[in-house]
Amino acid sequence: MLVLAVTGGAFLAGIVTRLSTWEQGILAWGLIVFILVLRRLMGDRERYFGLVLTLLVLFLLGRYLFFRLSSTLVGTTLIELFFVFLLFCAELYGMMIQVLGLIVNIMPLYRPVEPVDLHDPDLPVVDVLIPTYNEPEQMVAITASACTLFDYPRDRLNIFLLDDGGTVQKRQDPDPEKARAARVRHETLKVLAEYLEIHYLTRERNEDAKAGNINAALYGPDDGQVRPRGDLVLILDCDHVPTRDFLKNTVGYFLRDPQLFLVQTPHFFINPDPVEKNLGTFDKMPGDNVMFYGKVMPGLDLWNGAFFCGSGALLRRRCLDRIGGVVGETITEDAETALALHGQGFNSVYLGRPMLCGLSPETFEDFIIQRNRWAQGMVQILLLKNPLLSPGLTLAQKLCYFNSAAFWFFAFSRLMFMLAPFFFLYGNIQIYHATLAQCLAYPIPYMVLSMILTNTMYGKVRHPFFSELYEVVLSFYNIPAILAVLRNPRSPRFMVTPKDTSLAHDTVSPLAWPFYLLLFLFAGMVPAAMSRVLINPQLAGAVGICLAWGAFNLIIVLLCLGVVWERRQVRKKYRIPVREPVRARKKDSPDRSWISGWSTDLSEEGMGLTLPVDPDIASGVVLELEVRNSRGQRFIFQGVVLRREMRDGKMHLGCRYIYEDEESFLAITNHLYGDSQRWQRLWDRRQKRVSIIRGLWVVLRLGIIGCYHHFKGLLWLAGKRVSTWTDRQWHRLRAGRGSVPG
Repeated sequence: MLVLAVTGGAFLAGIVTRLSTWEQGILAWGLIVFILVLRRLMGDRERYFGLVLTLLVLFLLGRYLFFRLSSTLVGTTLIELFFVFLLFCAELYGMMIQVLGLIVNIMPLYRPVEPVDLHDPDLPVVDVLIPTYNEPEQMVAITASACTLFDYPRDRLNIFLLDDGGTVQKRQDPDPEKARAARVRHETLKVLAEYLEIHYLTRERNEDAKAGNINAALYGPDDGQVRPRGDLVLILDCDHVPTRDFLKNTVGYFLRDPQLFLVQTPHFFINPDPVEKNLGTFDKMPGDNVMFYGKVMPGLDLWNGAFFCGSGALLRRRCLDRIGGVVGETITEDAETALALHGQGFNSVYLGRPMLCGLSPETFEDFIIQRNRWAQGMVQILLLKNPLLSPGLTLAQKLCYFNSAAFWFFAFSRLMFMLAPFFFLYGNIQIYHATLAQCLAYPIPYMVLSMILTNTMYGKVRHPFFSELYEVVLSFYNIPAILAVLRNPRSPRFMVTPKDTSLAHDTVSPLAWPFYLLLFLFAGMVPAAMSRVLINPQLAGAVGICLAWGAFNLIIVLLCLGVVWERRQVRKKYRIPVREPVRARKKDSPDRSWISGWSTDLSEEGMGLTLPVDPDIASGVVLELEVRNSRGQRFIFQGVVLRREMRDGKMHLGCRYIYEDEESFLAITNHLYGDSQRWQRLWDRRQKRVSIIRGLWVVLRLGIIGCYHHFKGLLWLAGKRVSTWTDRQWHRLRAGRGSVPG
């Protein structure tokens, strides 16, 4: 304890010791050189290197904060002073989130699978709940079918379709078309449930959204219907298809810990989100969700702070009963429920093995709907539940929940950082009072060391500068959503994220306008800077700082323009890139010998495969395809050849599955979605670290390409509209004159 007190005192003394600008610069850049040398010397001992780096970042952060407080918070006018403090508040927020993030993620906990004996007669009964609202029936069918294939005793398993799209209220809608659609959905899902030998439940009215749907199933009236009464509850969104080993890998945790209320698993997405799709980064770098499920959730798990994420979660029924089911005061009912159960003294576990496959939103507009719901719900939790004052939580849990909720205010600070250079260049409002030498001594070394730390901690799950991209691209739309919550914390309403959307043509998102405004501001940045320097050469240092600041922001804006140029997405059945053994032979050929090759991609519709020889297989030929999963389970499907191409001395075939009957549908679902080892390979393959310099080059290149495609597309759309208008005017002119004899 004495050593800790002495070390802490020395650390604080070092922070508040006054140094000249040059002495501070030598100290700060010397620490950067030291850490670069240390990284080479320590090699693969990343955890210890990370601890040293964290301490040095905190030291420079403290030195910079002391500099800001003691030397820069000045202003010549009331308006200037207002913006000085506004920028400082944005910086303080960023520092707070950085420190909380370091605490949460300092030592992530990566748990192994907890296997369970499937022959144990005391295995708990599991109720699988699949809430559905307006999703396509085929999507629901695939998820429900996959649940019937779980490696778990069937007499200990009950599966329920919870249909909120076929409620009595929906079926009696005043709009005849809506009422008819609800009745059709009701009957379709009932037939599906009967065929799969699972249970179908609906309710009278649509109340309390997803939480109400789940609670109506758990605590509905005794009306003769079979209801969930098991020991454990597995909640799956209807577009989240689980693998066979989901229960086998998770139930064991509950047998080991009677106080456990939750085992949460990652959400693995088969398709790119709009940012990845429009920038073309899918399969080239980690996606947005990989950072949360690959790093943040293991970090929360260390502090017993991993929370319920709405799907892919196994919960103990007894614990849910303690708080009356899924809590629904906010629109993020999942995190709110976990907060309540942690407050009751129960434990949670995060198992970082991808064991379900879901769908990301397709369009940028749908993406914003989803993220606004998350932002509003977490701000609701902050205002209505206040994790820092919640009883029953440990200090670490309070900080974990506070960090998760407060994170969503990034929109305000990010927007301030984006606009800050323009206050000086266009409005002559100096909101950052520091010389170029002071910037090189204090903020820049701190930011450089922070980037090194961020890349060390998160580099495998988030490439450099992509956090900035996601935050900027969301900020303009998160701010109105958050302000609505601040005005009335109970105002938000749950909105289902649209799924299975398709785009027939490339087009500009209707939400693109803020980035045009920013680009307009950046277009005048250099002329404004030159004008300021010509008028007052003494401002050259401040102008240079603004230009450098603005240049980085411009790169992010170019990326944003690439994001809001929507690439067409006609394909609804996504291809999964694989390299797995396959054997093929003609179905009706007298020669029954197999040809061995590799499958190159899989989807619900078919398979791409490569054969090492040029067999006599023409388009339209029906093949038998034999495949095995990672456990050696054998599947044989039939597929018709749609395309064939000889390339690099190998035959490449594209086959479409022939769904002969319900059994073949189940077999294809089992093969495609049942093997978690496939998702684990794809999950691991995307987690590759790149250097900060390379990361900067990547975002610059993607920004230029994205901006080029955006404005090229706008010109194409403008030309198309002019052509359409010209044709319409010509036809009107012809109609006015009458037809001319040929």
